[in-house]
Amino acid sequence: MKIVLSCNGSRGDVQPAMALGSALAHRNHEVTLAVPPNLESWAADSGLATQPCGIDTDELLGSDLVTRDLKSSNPVKRLRAVSEITLRGGSRLQHDLHAVGQGADVIIGGSAGQERILNVAESLGIPYVPLHYCPMRKNSVISPLPWLPPSITAHSWTLIERILWHTSASTENELRRELGLGRAKTPAASRIAGQGVPELQAYDPLLFPGLGDEWGRSRPLVGFLEYLPSRPKLQSDLTHRSLVDWLDAGPAPLYVGFGSMKIGDPSIIEHAIVATAERLGLRVLLVTGGSHLSVDSADDRFFVTPTIDHKTVLPRCTAAVHHGGAGSTAASLRAGLPTGICWFGADQPMWGRQLTRLGVGVSTPISRIDSDKLTSLVSALIEPGRRAAVRVTATSMIKPECAVASAIAIIEETVSPQLPNRGTR
Repeated sequence: MKIVLSCNGSRGDVQPAMALGSALAHRNHEVTLAVPPNLESWAADSGLATQPCGIDTDELLGSDLVTRDLKSSNPVKRLRAVSEITLRGGSRLQHDLHAVGQGADVIIGGSAGQERILNVAESLGIPYVPLHYCPMRKNSVISPLPWLPPSITAHSWTLIERILWHTSASTENELRRELGLGRAKTPAASRIAGQGVPELQAYDPLLFPGLGDEWGRSRPLVGFLEYLPSRPKLQSDLTHRSLVDWLDAGPAPLYVGFGSMKIGDPSIIEHAIVATAERLGLRVLLVTGGSHLSVDSADDRFFVTPTIDHKTVLPRCTAAVHHGGAGSTAASLRAGLPTGICWFGADQPMWGRQLTRLGVGVSTPISRIDSDKLTSLVSALIEPGRRAAVRVTATSMIKPECAVASAIAIIEETVSPQLPNRGTR
């Protein structure tokens, strides 16, 4: 099959698709990654064909829309921000993806930009197989509005869907017209379900008990998609000798990293990290990513680096503090680390709630972090017995190779039977 993997978002949105794409290519499928232009060269290290698609997501993540509006205490303002993020750069994304998708048999894509992916797939006459990194569809297990009573969990998803559709329908139909498509009368989630293809859920059912049973084969929970050891080209973040030496020189450190997230006032977080290390007698591995954090590199209690290989380094840490992205959450859990999630928005608070529920982590918004709060959070993580509980969770998770194999089996079973019957596109 000729497969396009459309990944719109940050590095964390692209990494699982790289692992899936590599495994698909190993089965002799022709795979192309369509990624934001700022991630093109990095994604190309996977060895897969890579094409730029859409807008620069580093710029988007640094915009007021994400750093201010998406974190607003006003729920209406937050929903409007979600709608605008969905639509921003939509015309360019559609145009680029339509070009990349010529001759493809299927587009597999994440939740970021799903409306554009669906439009392009529809215009090309091919299926769109969604790849979700967290629950995004109506269910009775977890709510996007956690303050509401559990009895209306399922209804809360319908409410959010209708509000987002109300704020975006006009622009959505303008974008559909650009591709020669008719007006859509229902939200993207309904139209995606109407395709009759499975929506892959790339996260572990252990974190959402009952969800897999409720959704069944329509939305299979295959497990977290992670880099496989047999795919060395995907291990693009080399572990530097200096980091290995530092790890060898003392006790296991606290891992701190916020991925691609931008921090409004880094000095507050920097001061909190230093104070926490001093109060608790910890060493700290600070992975700066897109946060622009820094501490005194001359202080040998700290090691500062822009990126690490999670699979190699995290098992050598004592606990983790991060933003709560799906990939970071999977990595810290699989490494057996008690995890503190300092969330910014989007799906991150959902992961924080689930880790707290399982007793393997704690959670708080990044906006509340100061020296006292971070010290309290980390103290809870390093309590005796906490790590043993996380290890039980880690050993119960679906293995990465099994998750990838399940995803591939579903993709092949879904798309292959349609190939002789679709006719001319």
